[in-house]
Amino acid sequence: MTPRGGTAGRPDDTRNPSRYSLFPVPYSLNDGFALISVLWILVGLSALGLAANLAAREAVASARNRADLSVAAWRAEACLERARAAITDALIAARNEPGAAVWGRMDRAVAESPALAGMDCTVHLRAAGAALDVNAADDETLRRLFVALGRSAAGADSLADALADWRDADDAARPFGAEAEWYRARHLPLPRNGPFADAREVPRVRGMDALPGIDTILSAEPGRVPLTHAGAAVLASLPGLGPEAAARMGEMRLRGDRVADLAAFVGSLSPTAREQALRRFPELVGAVVTEPEAWIVTARGAVGVPPAISVLEVRLVRAGDRAAIVRRRTWTE
Repeated sequence: MTPRGGTAGRPDDTRNPSRYSLFPVPYSLNDGFALISVLWILVGLSALGLAANLAAREAVASARNRADLSVAAWRAEACLERARAAITDALIAARNEPGAAVWGRMDRAVAESPALAGMDCTVHLRAAGAALDVNAADDETLRRLFVALGRSAAGADSLADALADWRDADDAARPFGAEAEWYRARHLPLPRNGPFADAREVPRVRGMDALPGIDTILSAEPGRVPLTHAGAAVLASLPGLGPEAAARMGEMRLRGDRVADLAAFVGSLSPTAREQALRRFPELVGAVVTEPEAWIVTARGAVGVPPAISVLEVRLVRAGDRAAIVRRRTWTE
């Protein structure tokens, strides 16, 4: 006789319906907690694995970037040494020419030298003093510079005072300047309250962002202004010189003429401009040179995509038939 509710030879399973279900019901709450715990552990392990993978990738990328910067730095060094070799070759080849005239053409000598052909770096030379030394320029010189750049007298006063406030040691703002309180209120870098360290610092000064390229007109590089390399605004800012003298110098530069004698140049100006220059002639003589006293050489080496860029900058002075390094600094971009 077949048992009620079952089949012959098979126990009655109606009391345990999950045994033949596609999704069995957990036998107890403890089993459910255990399953959830396992799932959370798997999630945690996955997160740890992802974090470790990201950390490893960052470490590899950082190591690669350091390696690229090292290679870029050596490329910049190689370019600098080739530039110095080109300068030496030019000085030796022109031993019979006046020394100042030869030294004043070093930017062209390097640009035309085959020693740098095919190099995977760039080299740029600029004459020391061609941009006005912002740390040495007095208020009057700065005002003349800004007027020569097209600013009104009031605008020139404002810019000159802002520059002076940035580099002076106190926190007392000048009548048209700005000190730490003004910058702090606008969440901007605070004034250094000391000499400018680099021309790239100049655009941080209030109002300088309205003058594109101001860091090529003002510099933190000491040196007297070379008449043959300075721009019109820098020349017009010098004591005794003005727009006429600056324009005359530009014309001479276009013709390839050089100023060998400052007094002769002043004598060629109109009576009014000549009188103005002669009144300040002692100051003018102390502020200018006919050729650069030094060259600032900037070499850039780059590696990778996007490139890791290493920059090497040196100040070169003439030492016989070679160029000697008297200052060096490096940075990355």
